[in-house]
Amino acid sequence: MDSKGVSPMIATIVLIAMVFVIAAIMALGLASGPQPSAPFGGSLILENVENGRDVIVIKHTFGDRAPDVVENSGGTLKWRNLELRVNGEIVPATKITEMVSEGRKINFGQVTTSTLFSMVVGDRIRVKLDSPLKLGDTVLLKWVPKNQALVEKEVHY
Repeated sequence: MDSKGVSPMIATIVLIAMVFVIAAIMALGLASGPQPSAPFGGSLILENVENGRDVIVIKHTFGDRAPDVVENSGGTLKWRNLELRVNGEIVPATKITEMVSEGRKINFGQVTTSTLFSMVVGDRIRVKLDSPLKLGDTVLLKWVPKNQALVEKEVHY
């Protein structure tokens, strides 16, 4: 044979190898992408949602652990995966007066490093509002990763 070039058998092997490499790169890219977050599978309740009350208590009553609900970043508290709203406005996490996280009462004054706090069954968060709740006010507890309303209560009495 006088023809020059790559034999058909070598060309076929190279082409198949390229297809496998491209498929492997695509599979790796899809597998390492961000995983969708699951909806929260526990149950949190709101207490003291009544006319004239200025303290709301968030309690974890049963189900999954609620990870990273509050963050202490440089001495400043911020909501992370949880958010409390009154009439659509976010209540700043700096209004938290007491928290029990994973069975331990947290003294925020002694926490000096950036820390994430989670909730398990029996844990609670006390939040002091700037002004008392009034009839018709709406209080919403939201799971931020899925934009999921966990509890929504209206002040009726």
